[in-house]
Amino acid sequence: MKKCLIGLSITLAVILFGFAIYMYVDHIIHTDDSPTITKDGKDINKSEYIYKDDLLELGYTIEEIKTIENKTTSTDVKNFLLEKKYNNLINFISSPYFKAKNIQRYEDYLSKNEEYSYENVVLYVEVGLDKEFYTEITEISNYNDLDAIVNKYYKLPSNFTPEDLVVVKKEYWGNNYEYKLREEAAEAFYKMADAAKEDGIVLKVVSAYRTESTQSSLFNNSVNVDGLEHALIYSAKPGHSEHQLGLAVDINMASSKMHFENTKEYEWLKANSYKYGFVERYPKGKEFITGYGFEPWHYRYFGIELATNVYLDGSTYEEYIVKHSK
Repeated sequence: MKKCLIGLSITLAVILFGFAIYMYVDHIIHTDDSPTITKDGKDINKSEYIYKDDLLELGYTIEEIKTIENKTTSTDVKNFLLEKKYNNLINFISSPYFKAKNIQRYEDYLSKNEEYSYENVVLYVEVGLDKEFYTEITEISNYNDLDAIVNKYYKLPSNFTPEDLVVVKKEYWGNNYEYKLREEAAEAFYKMADAAKEDGIVLKVVSAYRTESTQSSLFNNSVNVDGLEHALIYSAKPGHSEHQLGLAVDINMASSKMHFENTKEYEWLKANSYKYGFVERYPKGKEFITGYGFEPWHYRYFGIELATNVYLDGSTYEEYIVKHSK
């Protein structure tokens, strides 16, 4: 009886050992990670070439496929690039802002804006300009950060109020009204205004923090007085105003009819505001990107480092985010 049990144990051990060997060999044969191609003296994983035949069948040339392989991942190819041949893929893919998942959006936007370069098409789509303003809106969660973006695609949570608001010192008011800013932005404005004063320039606050309800009233009033089209260009819908962040300030004359852009104050701000952390948010010639008309009086506080980078880049903040996203 004892010998039978020993024999049975040996038989089971042999069977289990054989099964283990079979599974190991099967894994080696079928694994996607086994190197199958040598390129430039390096072993390349099979997964990196698995879609080459699919791309050939779609009509891409060998050279184009090499570009695709160099600029994307196999996952990108599998998930986004095998549905059909995209006529401008190779042109789009050269952009440093290219994202494979948005290839169809690039194609659609180019078909409506043939005057744009391929790189600008990619940039503008990543900004979101292929969508109508105030559509597909995202509610932001980093509203306490200096680099938070609020525009016609990104909004603040309902009734958001910054926690560190302070009343702007009265000597910096542009009229007899109590203004508030976040403390860091207020302190930076004092330094900027004091520096400007030494150059014979007077800078005063004429609008700063606004509640959501105040912004709603301003927008509705603009609609009633000037019409919806004008309101959409020069006023933000509630929840979409940078003023609600407590980081935006209107300086001296907040009106397109008063031509602040022709003043020495504006020239000083253009040359110096970034040194104190402020950026002109709605510059001339960029209206189609920001969604707002030229507002030479509207400045957003970002902190000196970020403001300097945006200024030197020569972009709107929307473009800057795309260009420098990680």
